[in-house]
Amino acid sequence: MFQFPIFFDVLSPRKSRACASVQSMQAQNPEFREYVRKIFESARFISHLGIELTDIEAGTCGTRLTVRAEHAQQDGVVHAGVIATMADHTAGGSAGTLLRKGQRVLSVEFKMNYLRPAAATELRCNGTVLKAGRTLTIAESEVFAIRNGESKLAAKGTFTLAVLDG
Repeated sequence: MFQFPIFFDVLSPRKSRACASVQSMQAQNPEFREYVRKIFESARFISHLGIELTDIEAGTCGTRLTVRAEHAQQDGVVHAGVIATMADHTAGGSAGTLLRKGQRVLSVEFKMNYLRPAAATELRCNGTVLKAGRTLTIAESEVFAIRNGESKLAAKGTFTLAVLDG
């Protein structure tokens, strides 16, 4: 009988590297919450869309959006661009929590998976840093569509962000 090598052992009690790295991440800037708040307050497009910051912790960030008519595409569901923008900025916020004072991040690549149409009255997004590096940070965001009190995962994105000084 064939046996998978140890690195395929999904039943192993060991934690994944991603889980372990998120749990051990620490903010380098004691004022990281204020820094992330300023990122959201100064981003005019984010304000224009109505994306609001809800949670800030080291390595994570949460946002919400009350869906308006202008967020819809031609079929009446939330436009993919709105979802991608929310996911991108939330991932950037999560990366911002782990920067040293004087640093900033800039998205250099991302991939979105749209899992279902976002027919919703509200969107909620959770961003999490998977790996914070010296020059690049990898983060992910999950966007949930909320309608009639029910929350469903609508999209998931993976983001590469450049860490810049100054």
